[in-house]
Amino acid sequence: MENGMASLGKVLRVFCRNLVPGLLVMSCVMASAQLAMGHDTAETQDSSHPTVFKTVPTGTPTNRPGRGLQFLCFPALTALNDGKPPVYTEVTTPWVDGLYIYVSKILYVEGKVTWPNRQFKEIRRLFTRRFVGNSLPNHITGEFPVKPGTPAYDYYVAAPAESPYETSDQIPISAYDLDITVPRFPTYNSVPTCIDRLVSGVATQTGITWHINIAPSSATTFADPIAVLPPDECFGHPYNDPGTPEGMYHYHGWSWKCFPDQGKPNEHSPLFGYALDGFGIYGPKDVGGKLVTNAELDECHGHFGVVSWEGRRKFMYHYHLNNEFPYGPGCLRGRPLRGR
Repeated sequence: MENGMASLGKVLRVFCRNLVPGLLVMSCVMASAQLAMGHDTAETQDSSHPTVFKTVPTGTPTNRPGRGLQFLCFPALTALNDGKPPVYTEVTTPWVDGLYIYVSKILYVEGKVTWPNRQFKEIRRLFTRRFVGNSLPNHITGEFPVKPGTPAYDYYVAAPAESPYETSDQIPISAYDLDITVPRFPTYNSVPTCIDRLVSGVATQTGITWHINIAPSSATTFADPIAVLPPDECFGHPYNDPGTPEGMYHYHGWSWKCFPDQGKPNEHSPLFGYALDGFGIYGPKDVGGKLVTNAELDECHGHFGVVSWEGRRKFMYHYHLNNEFPYGPGCLRGRPLRGR
């Protein structure tokens, strides 16, 4: 692992704490046989169980929309990069080979912790949809703080954290206030909107948030989070706000691995949650259960089609998760509610 995560002062420490310890790897399936032949995309027999993710090459930008890109305007990113939008750099860890991240080789955070006191609800108003909870999932997680001597420990102890913790291995999973409001009836815009914050959506099947997919891989470079730091087996882990001991669990990537409703094999994936603009985020399967690839999605990682929406079938814009970077929404087709 490229562990050169030296501090750049408080801003870098906050950013590393928010992004590196919180990998949200949005993913789907690539067949290893096809990857060996150099194919860009591939299908497996069950697209709900990916074997490989395809990441991005060195030099991939963040300052514009595009298929396979992530369009970001998160202030902490430019602050870390001398006022310039960062670009991605490839990293080398045991589970990464070139542009391919192999699920079977990820050194997951160990443990099987349950959370019986979780709370989450969706409140529908006339024009808004509000999500309120305590950021505890309805599935098992790894054991955090990460224990010394476990496979993931060396990666977490190398990542800085914010007070009261010195390094990211010390951060626990704790109850943490979740309160996000999005438009109930989002409007499609032909010009995409950049993502200007850490959280990119809410997974309503579990009550946990997704985060943007970028993290420091050294003091001066940025990378795909799942290439840098291993998550737990449900593809989540915690971060803490500066000066607070609570650790908020969240996802990167194969977030739906532990979702209770994966859908039926030969049907479109069910609704997994919502982006900040209010449009739905669905799983990796399109009509007929076919794996959706980046070639079938637009620059924001979505498209128009018939989906289940508030109990009805509706033709509308929606996002998909899959195994090709950025694994989920790369920009926003609607407008988030400011201050919500």
